[in-house]
Amino acid sequence: MRSPCATDLPVDGPADAAFEAALGVVQNTKNLDLLAVHREGRRLIAYEKPKLTSARIHMVVVHDGEPTVVTHAVGNDPRTSAALLDGRFNRKAAQQFLEAVVAALDGSRPAPVTPVENHYVQKDERVPWTDPEQEPDIELGFSWRTAFG
Repeated sequence: MRSPCATDLPVDGPADAAFEAALGVVQNTKNLDLLAVHREGRRLIAYEKPKLTSARIHMVVVHDGEPTVVTHAVGNDPRTSAALLDGRFNRKAAQQFLEAVVAALDGSRPAPVTPVENHYVQKDERVPWTDPEQEPDIELGFSWRTAFG
């Protein structure tokens, strides 16, 4: 990813509810496509195609604990050309995504979830994602593990 922006958001409530909120935001946002999801591992990767800026990749991992922590990273698709304001636009995209997750959690802006099985997309086909600790082979030229350590 280019010009990454990573944010940890502590939220009240169970980790499963926070993950469902993040998944609902991805599924209900017009320009976000789900590339990979592992419900039990609480991980997802989405591809955003904004109208006026470079394409972005969103990665979300929800961690158990007190409080539950939603880790979100966003960066530009490495296959696109670099722009001077990529970092600023990525910070804004991260803020908007996390605000939508909080709104979905508190019910002020519901994001209903459509049931989906654990999978990742490879060459326009869904491949089962069985182990959340193993990186999905999405073929976008980045490693999502580097964003989360």
